[in-house]
Amino acid sequence: MVRLTPTRLLCAAILLCTFLLFSFISNLFFGQRGYEILLERPRPARSRTSPADVPYGEECSPFKAGVMDDVTIVLKMGAGELATQLPRFLNRLGRCKQDLLFFSDRKAEYSGFDIVDALANLRPEYRYNNPDFDIYDRIQAANSTEEKTRDGWRLDKYKFLPMMELTSHLRPDSNWFVFVETDTYVNWDNMYRFLTHFNPKTPYYFGSPVWPPKKPVFAHGGSGFVLSRGALNKLMARGRMFAENHHFPGTHLYGKDVTKECCGDEVLGNVLKESGVPIRGYWPMFNGEKPITARFGWEQWCEAILTLHHLQGEDFAALERWESARQHPSRPLTFEELFTYIEPTLQDQTDDWSNMSEDITHGSGHPAGKSFDTCFAACLRDSKCLQYEHFGDTCRLSHDIRLGHHQSPDGDKKWTSGWVTARIKAFKAAHSPCHGAHLVHANP
Repeated sequence: MVRLTPTRLLCAAILLCTFLLFSFISNLFFGQRGYEILLERPRPARSRTSPADVPYGEECSPFKAGVMDDVTIVLKMGAGELATQLPRFLNRLGRCKQDLLFFSDRKAEYSGFDIVDALANLRPEYRYNNPDFDIYDRIQAANSTEEKTRDGWRLDKYKFLPMMELTSHLRPDSNWFVFVETDTYVNWDNMYRFLTHFNPKTPYYFGSPVWPPKKPVFAHGGSGFVLSRGALNKLMARGRMFAENHHFPGTHLYGKDVTKECCGDEVLGNVLKESGVPIRGYWPMFNGEKPITARFGWEQWCEAILTLHHLQGEDFAALERWESARQHPSRPLTFEELFTYIEPTLQDQTDDWSNMSEDITHGSGHPAGKSFDTCFAACLRDSKCLQYEHFGDTCRLSHDIRLGHHQSPDGDKKWTSGWVTARIKAFKAAHSPCHGAHLVHANP
């Protein structure tokens, strides 16, 4: 019989702790991310509406049920998008009865909506000797701004912080704020389902996380992000350190020298963290890709889709047509289902096309880079490879599935892409069907 001495007990405890720590780290970095099941019919906060009354899968649901009356949709755009992008945005969403708030770099009115100039109240010292605001002055002086200009984006980073104060001031009774751009797609059924999991009085900052080196993580603006009333209140409280007159919101930039910063969404993320509101990252649910460039792999397959990005007019129209033909439109949209949008296009070989393979690159000098056929052979040797592309003397392999985009030849360099359809069928068989849409645990 082994005698349990204090030394042996201590060694056993150390071994157990080491094992548990190793398991935790392995799951954190290599295991599947934790998740909950997104409720298909969550109970609305208002008792006057029952779960059965929300018409999921129909146009304007759940707005027509009134269960998102406390949600404000905030659109940020440039003055040049007023004539080109805003009409399309309103055509997609303006038919619904929801609360819309528009911000730009020039005050305007369109179809009964007021366009708020996010920069109008900034104190003069932010504009003095700042060449970025020469663009602002030109926009104000112009008779019209019918075209989007590259220079206009230099003003974009200044809009985020004033826009937060103006939003809080203009919508004091809203509980949730969904910030989007004109090329952001939102699945509103899933967004409503998602928000019901959280209390808006708690400070929340949701989005697709960007991880800049040695800087705080922030939510990518184009992918859409969400702030709760609790988060906006904490942001406003910090703003009082810098505001001289609370009756005129949007006068300051929270002590930040925005001229030295890259992007407004990054600046906002930093200020929110300083206000005690760190990001809760929900990628791939908040997603920076559109359907043809999105990844479809085990990390994404069963996750619910909240947002997509970089969609243009025809992208929205094509996705709308596809959604109208969904077999079960009342169910939460997942990547598994969205895959059927691109699946018919996948072929053994497509010329003048990049399928954006990027997991493994075989460059000049490697046998796989000699031709499309040798690239295909390299993919077959990698048991995880689902697709590949060849151009010049380069072969790239991918362990996820993407459709990609047309790629014209560059001189003698020609792009050719292929998909291993047998493996893709096997992948689908191994991961489908999804038993409910996943609401992944936040990271970070």
